[in-house]
Amino acid sequence: MPEAPIVVEQLSKRFRIYHQRSETLKQALVDRRRSRYEEFWAVRDAQFEVAEGETFGIIGANGSGKSTLLKCIAGILVPDRGRVSVRGRLASLLEVGAGFHPDYSGRENIFLNGAILGLPRRYINSVLEEIISFAELEQFIDNPVRNYSSGMYTRLGFSIAIHMDPDVLLIDEVLAVGDEAFQRRCMDHIDGMRQEGRTLVFVSHAAETVRNLCDRCLWLEHGRERMLGPTGEVVDGYLEDVNLREMAALSSSGQVATGPGWMGVRITSVTVIGGEGHEGLTGTGEPLRVVIGYEAPSGLRRARFRVSFHPAEGPELASVQTDDREMDERPLPAQGEVALTIPELPFLDGVYGTKVEIEDIASGRAYVTLDRPQSFRVHGPGRREQGVALVGHQWVLPALDPSAVSA
Repeated sequence: MPEAPIVVEQLSKRFRIYHQRSETLKQALVDRRRSRYEEFWAVRDAQFEVAEGETFGIIGANGSGKSTLLKCIAGILVPDRGRVSVRGRLASLLEVGAGFHPDYSGRENIFLNGAILGLPRRYINSVLEEIISFAELEQFIDNPVRNYSSGMYTRLGFSIAIHMDPDVLLIDEVLAVGDEAFQRRCMDHIDGMRQEGRTLVFVSHAAETVRNLCDRCLWLEHGRERMLGPTGEVVDGYLEDVNLREMAALSSSGQVATGPGWMGVRITSVTVIGGEGHEGLTGTGEPLRVVIGYEAPSGLRRARFRVSFHPAEGPELASVQTDDREMDERPLPAQGEVALTIPELPFLDGVYGTKVEIEDIASGRAYVTLDRPQSFRVHGPGRREQGVALVGHQWVLPALDPSAVSA
């Protein structure tokens, strides 16, 4: 059996985190025996193989060691332990403008990168116009790249990488810099490379993109392997872990203990519960329940309860309130709970805050107002709609042509 294009064996990489650096030679000599740094292991005992023609994903939270691991595979960093071997021509796109000489023009940097990869000049000449066209830099290709925007850097870097006929291509999140149209073209080209049997290693925070592109996936956590296997299983495990962490961060006891407002009315608790009973977490189209605890010295008559929803940053998105006619005829006890239920929450993926108010119906004066007592997370896996809310809708498609079906 031929050796896999990428083999990583017990790879570990550490860095030194300095707490104080010596500013003079004398200070360096005096303090040479003192430890002024701590060791930080960015990657610990990574071990896996990437088969020929496989698209391999690496996911994990910020600081989990994804980029460090990819730089070790690319040969930019040397592991402190273990080894990594790469078979075939390798091209990498690890950060915007990596490997570019700022004083050279875009055209000169194309030849420079090709020379670094060991490609003959005649081959670079044969793909030169394709590189320039894909990067959409015909007008600026002879300008120094130091004058390029980050988007121009990205387009040129990616275009060079994919046109240098690599056997192995490493991509690290850099496509997030490009605009939407460029990202789509990049994804189409990456899919074409997959069909050609090229070996790809893809690092991204976009779990759904990894799910759609990759055959297998590695989940890193604090530099160590958390899970390795089929992409669907790993991504599902990762997203479930993210959900649990967000739930823990967003959920609270709900005890807000506000001071007495007008007429001594208080809000004692606000709890947001999702469709599966999880506090602070629900999904698009799932139920949401907001439970409000209150106290009033002598009960509440003709009171209006209102709950408003806000995106994490932004103006009020929507508000709902009790029916004034019903509340006008229904006095409430001095202590109790009022619950709001939304059967199918229309909000799309994001974090939302709440605002809770109790008002006097007759005067409109607020007894008490509590702004953003509890946030909650909405997940919309697989949805591609834009904005903050899902609008009820229905599509009508043309009838099928029977002759076209039979053909």
